[in-house]
Amino acid sequence: MEGQVKTPKFVDADEGASYEVLGATMLYKATAADTGGGFSFAVETTPPGGGQPLHMHTHEDEAMFILEGEFEIQCGEKVIQATPGTFVFLPRAVPNRYQNTGSKPGKFVYVTSPGGSENLVSEASEVEGPEAAFAIAKKYGIKFL
Repeated sequence: MEGQVKTPKFVDADEGASYEVLGATMLYKATAADTGGGFSFAVETTPPGGGQPLHMHTHEDEAMFILEGEFEIQCGEKVIQATPGTFVFLPRAVPNRYQNTGSKPGKFVYVTSPGGSENLVSEASEVEGPEAAFAIAKKYGIKFL
């Protein structure tokens, strides 16, 4: 956002806004408010078998950097097995999904641009069940396929 003053931010390892959504934990280190709307930055911990079904973001691009565990990630027609060190860019308007295929919780850095994904996650953390969470996601321009 042009003209908006941005200030440095430092966040310790266990600090940040934490939300539980469908078994996953999202720990936001930076939000749209922190970055002048430019991006949001979180660390997600996903249980074995957890993840997101095929969906498409209409408002933001996403990026994932795997820290721990094993994930199957699909973007468009391509499906990969992602392990620590794997980076994936998921452009808006391209269907994508991911699932923790390992036997232990997996962890990845999650970035959205522009920022604001924390609003969806915060709201979805207040409801129970996938149907209610998916209904909230639709309000934020996410289409489930």
